[in-house]
Amino acid sequence: MGFVWWDLLPSRDNKKFFICKSCGGRFELSNACKMASVMGAMLGMVLGMFFPFQWIVRAGHGTKLSIVEGVAVAVLTVGFASTTAARLTLRLEPKR
Repeated sequence: MGFVWWDLLPSRDNKKFFICKSCGGRFELSNACKMASVMGAMLGMVLGMFFPFQWIVRAGHGTKLSIVEGVAVAVLTVGFASTTAARLTLRLEPKR
């Protein structure tokens, strides 16, 4: 299809579409796929802030560096959960 992993992240861009490399058709992500991406991001945010973020900050005794590292791991958790949920429910619809 010609899209990359960050195209599966939640976006406010409702006019985003993809062009099929074989047929030249225009497609967009289905609403179910977009909603799964958003729900995955919310779940990833909860899991990322409760577990790895807390563990990293406690291990670093609350230093600024440990907070930055914790936030970075939480952001990666959100991105991974979001793209995984979108990829599992991936469905394309013809662009009207």
